[in-house]
Amino acid sequence: MMGILFLEYIQSKQGILKVAQLVILLVAFACVRSTWYTSVYSYGFFEGVTLGYSITVAVFLFLTVFGVPKRASFVNWTIAEFVLDTLGFIFISTGSIVAAVKSYDTPILVAASVCGLLASYLSVVSVILSFVAARRPQPEGKLGAERVFSVYFNIFR
Repeated sequence: MMGILFLEYIQSKQGILKVAQLVILLVAFACVRSTWYTSVYSYGFFEGVTLGYSITVAVFLFLTVFGVPKRASFVNWTIAEFVLDTLGFIFISTGSIVAAVKSYDTPILVAASVCGLLASYLSVVSVILSFVAARRPQPEGKLGAERVFSVYFNIFR
């Protein structure tokens, strides 16, 4: 901890994956934005998805660096990250596949779709790490959201 900054998350596997996702998504957005493309709907969707998910990842990183998960313990941040990465994988992979199909003749658009597919791969790795973290046994004294959820639905045991 350095003053008000909590840099432990950024130095963890999940934090490194989030920073890599952010950089790759911004590169993919810049690649698509810097060209003239003919298919407005497919690349517009790809631009929206990459920019929206990169903003979401940046906000998540901002919150974790300033220690909001430690202060707001009523939110299960592991499950929130799991949902964020799952939705990101679905949207980024869909946009990247559509962009890859439409960009057979422009190399920079192919690079953008490859960056999107790489970001979706990093998202899958982050989903797996979040799932493993959510499956860890909770201390008996704490009654967190995942403990209540597991008592009712019996899935985290």
